Amino acid sequence: MRRILDLLPGFYRANACILFLLSALVISPSSAAKGPLYLSQGDMEIITVGSDIESVFIANPEVADFQVIDKRKVALFAKQLGQTALAVFGSNGQTLATRQVRVNTSLNGIAEQLTVLYPNADVNLAHIGDNVVLSGTVADEATKDGINKLVGELLAKEYEALTFEWQSDDDEGQEVEFMKRLNFKGVVNNIEVVTAKQVNVKLSIAEVSHAFLEDFGIEYGSEGQAAGVFVDRLTSFSASDIVSVITAIGNDSVGQILAQPNLSVMSGESASFLVGGEIPVVTVIDNATNVEYKEFGIRLELMAKVLKDDNIKLSLMPEVSALDAQYTNERYNLPALKTRRARTTVQLADGKSFVLGGLLSTEDRESISKIPFIGDVPLLGAAFRSTGTERSKTELIIVATVNLVQPIEAQIIQLPTMEKTTSLQRWFNIDSAQSDGSKQNSAQPIYAAGGFKL
Repeated sequence: MRRILDLLPGFYRANACILFLLSALVISPSSAAKGPLYLSQGDMEIITVGSDIESVFIANPEVADFQVIDKRKVALFAKQLGQTALAVFGSNGQTLATRQVRVNTSLNGIAEQLTVLYPNADVNLAHIGDNVVLSGTVADEATKDGINKLVGELLAKEYEALTFEWQSDDDEGQEVEFMKRLNFKGVVNNIEVVTAKQVNVKLSIAEVSHAFLEDFGIEYGSEGQAAGVFVDRLTSFSASDIVSVITAIGNDSVGQILAQPNLSVMSGESASFLVGGEIPVVTVIDNATNVEYKEFGIRLELMAKVLKDDNIKLSLMPEVSALDAQYTNERYNLPALKTRRARTTVQLADGKSFVLGGLLSTEDRESISKIPFIGDVPLLGAAFRSTGTERSKTELIIVATVNLVQPIEAQIIQLPTMEKTTSLQRWFNIDSAQSDGSKQNSAQPIYAAGGFKL
């Protein structure tokens, strides 16, 4: 009895192995559930099963059809856009294979057009699911956007326009047309730019007297023409001449430098910075005190895009604001700002400059000089006082220079050194014999405190 019980487990194990082998022979590997089969119009796929084929069923023959090649192979070919289902059955009615079939647009014609229009671009197109994926490398951002737009339009894909707008306090958002991007649904743009180009914009914002501009020989043309003036059109003039002359004269009545911001941005992106602060604006409504903050100072916002042949299209909005009068009462605290703002869009070559002007302001001043008491006597006092009126015109001049820049190695950057001196050395004007290495080490704590990482 004990021996029979010992044999039973082995008997069951043998039967389990036999059943497993039989199921492996009957069920082919092709019958396992697989993901959808994606085909382009005109493409063909061979499906191989592990047993003899008895019958084949396809749900929508107008999308895709089949042809039995031999007892264990079926040729499936795509006919038109759409989706269908395929099932292959064996002699005993068992299911040998089932596939979901989706037919997409052929990419061969699009690839040929890309080769003709962009011969230097190394771009690949592929169907991944319901999406068309673009991959490869191109030389510039304009080529990347052009290929993305061409593929999306040829595939008749819906798109969403991503826009950039200028936002300011005095008007609604204004769209910048050349910064618009098209995001096509079903098109994944993984194209990489070999060397992403960056644009550096250097501005010099100066307020000068109108008479100084006339003496200097700058004219902005008649009414109706653009306010921007390109430097190359002026005779014997460069972008730094106005700034150099104002700095050399050192007379605030002639002009003064308000700001000289410098900002870099990647092609196709926007950048902004503000050097200033925020002032609180307090209002009381229904016994509730509300505080809002308003920014002021030197602000620069720009959008740049590098076009073909390294031409740069630039849209910028510089602004200089300062505190002016302030209006207060029991319920409100309303500070006022004196703001100078400009906004323009230009296209120019690498290293070129342009001058933006035309923001003219006129100020009238009246003065009176008199002898005390006697000058106040009616009629007779007119002989003992004098009056005068002074009118001054100032204009905001913005000189901008754009350059294509590239990152540099950290070893090339040279920061100024710092030399420690004693009070006695400064009193007798004695130079220190400190080496350059010691001077650099002395400067490191100061740079670190200012945010520089050495």
